[in-house]
Amino acid sequence: MQTNASPLTRVPTEVLERIALQVALSPALGPPVHLIALLCTCRHVYNTISHGRSSDLYAKIFCGMFDVGAARRRFGTLAIRSRFLASQLKSYCVALKRIRRGDLNPPDIEDLLRTVFILLTENDGKNRAQLEWANAYQFANNFVHQHLWQDTINGWPRDTPLHSLALWVLWCMTDANRLALETPDERNNLIRLVLPYVVMSFKYSSFFAPDNHLVLPLPDEWERDDIVSLETAHGQYPVFPSRNDPIALVNHFDRNIRFRTPPVTAAARLLYFSRREMIPLDIPSVLPVDWPAALAQGIHPPQTQADIIEVNSHAGAQFVPPSHWDWKSTLTPEQRLLEEDGAWRRNLLAPSVAWDNDWERFTMCWDPWADADLKGTVYTFGSMDGLWQGRMLIPDHAGYLGLVADPNYPEQFGESSPFVSTWPFFMRLKEHHCINPQEPVPPGGTDDDLLDDGVRNAWFPTVDLFQSGGRVTVSYRDGGEVQRSEYETYNEGEPNSHNEDTCLTCQYRREHEEQPPMVVDAEDSLPRHSDYEDDFAEAGLGRSSYGDDDEDTYEADCTGIRDIMFTGATDPYHSMAWGRFTFLGRVRQWDGLLALVRVSTDPTPWGRSKWVFRGYLHYGKVLVGSWRGMTADARSIPWEGPFVASKRVETVAS
Repeated sequence: MQTNASPLTRVPTEVLERIALQVALSPALGPPVHLIALLCTCRHVYNTISHGRSSDLYAKIFCGMFDVGAARRRFGTLAIRSRFLASQLKSYCVALKRIRRGDLNPPDIEDLLRTVFILLTENDGKNRAQLEWANAYQFANNFVHQHLWQDTINGWPRDTPLHSLALWVLWCMTDANRLALETPDERNNLIRLVLPYVVMSFKYSSFFAPDNHLVLPLPDEWERDDIVSLETAHGQYPVFPSRNDPIALVNHFDRNIRFRTPPVTAAARLLYFSRREMIPLDIPSVLPVDWPAALAQGIHPPQTQADIIEVNSHAGAQFVPPSHWDWKSTLTPEQRLLEEDGAWRRNLLAPSVAWDNDWERFTMCWDPWADADLKGTVYTFGSMDGLWQGRMLIPDHAGYLGLVADPNYPEQFGESSPFVSTWPFFMRLKEHHCINPQEPVPPGGTDDDLLDDGVRNAWFPTVDLFQSGGRVTVSYRDGGEVQRSEYETYNEGEPNSHNEDTCLTCQYRREHEEQPPMVVDAEDSLPRHSDYEDDFAEAGLGRSSYGDDDEDTYEADCTGIRDIMFTGATDPYHSMAWGRFTFLGRVRQWDGLLALVRVSTDPTPWGRSKWVFRGYLHYGKVLVGSWRGMTADARSIPWEGPFVASKRVETVAS
């Protein structure tokens, strides 16, 4: 018997695993199909290095094919133990093969697209390359064109997690090169498909919870059926998630996580505006070259040629930033020093960090009646500070509101019915923080309406602002008494005044530090806070999950930030062309929803005296949402339209 034994039985296991690793990763793109031939050489090899026998090998293959930084950062190092990576390798490779096969009709298509979307939110370079190999863009594009309008309701496309995932994958795989290859007909056809999600703000929800609420989660005693503002021909408004809404339970790196798909409207708007921004605005030759030339001629035109050139040169719908297979090779010398100093343990410089706020929303904001344990940061402070430029779509007022009464899809529906116009907008924002033990400004709204937290004034009551010495004092009336709250102006790179000795949350934590630490719920494997940690959220406690190879450490660093406020205005130069406006805004702590009230300071505001912009900052790059006009009743359906905006990169003169 020994004479017939394969010579491979004498090869040490470590050597076999090294050979298998080289075979599996040659090439590294696509599932490791070449490993099959090696596994078939003899029973000894199969029993030694098969998937069920050598989790360390398949964990190494996973790390050679896919990115692990986001999982380590979001779940801790326990999540990237060998057996979990080996299991995740199988899941991802099966998904890649099925996407590349191009079958659009499997019964679990939603799960498949969710896996692809999660891969994109974890991408540091390798994941995107694998999805390019699998032709994920073409897969999503085919699905959108063939299935987005299947099983319509009264002629309208449905709002489902499946539709949202398809549009989000399509957007995340979109880049300038792909847009450049589209023909005008292809571009217009996609716009036609997504336009209902773009325009019909009263029909398709844009938020994880209705924007009329600032304080979430909602009280348990508020019955879901009792808080509906309106019943329209298209359904309830505003749209509250139902207990029956599908929240996917996903096993991910051996964690059972609840996953709430982001709103379909945001992906649709990014797809729409990116196509429309491909067509530059016309520059009439009769306009003055710039404002100095206009003023020299003694005229005040609506815009100058320079104004329109500036609008055309900046896209509001910024793509997901490109990635490199080895992202660390793209770091600057200064960033490399940070990495060598230990930042690598949390991958703070990795591209996937841009999705961390979104990830917390997807996995922690699944029910406005609940606040998930151990929720991380849903808005990274300082993100909105600076100059923002974007475009908004303005539908005809009567035409838009006329759609509310009819549940059926109009045959003439399109960019001409209701007629929509595009208008650029600019805003320079400053961010301010209420630091513990200061008390933040309470929500606005009317006292006798629990469903109105003052969204028409960016969740503020009527306030007066006084700015001096890097601080903003906010005065407001509460019960007839004038109250004041103080906010500190954010300056990048400078610490705030948070002091552990005066911070009430830090004091509370010290008093309870002897209590038992975090426990893990055996039912769903979700890490949970100790009871006292629920009080930390209001002080801006963020979660960072990292540790050594033996255990996970969940550290909550208190920033002292209890509330985030924005102030701003249009720059004088932009005001001359696009209108003079001031801005006041706030962040909803539960999910990072931003509200910015824009007030015209022009003598003639053209009917646009006061609008409120509400939206989310996605992948730290682009603000997407809806503006709404003013209505006399907070519960009535407002005139609305979509917008996208992104921050301008400004150079500092030396």
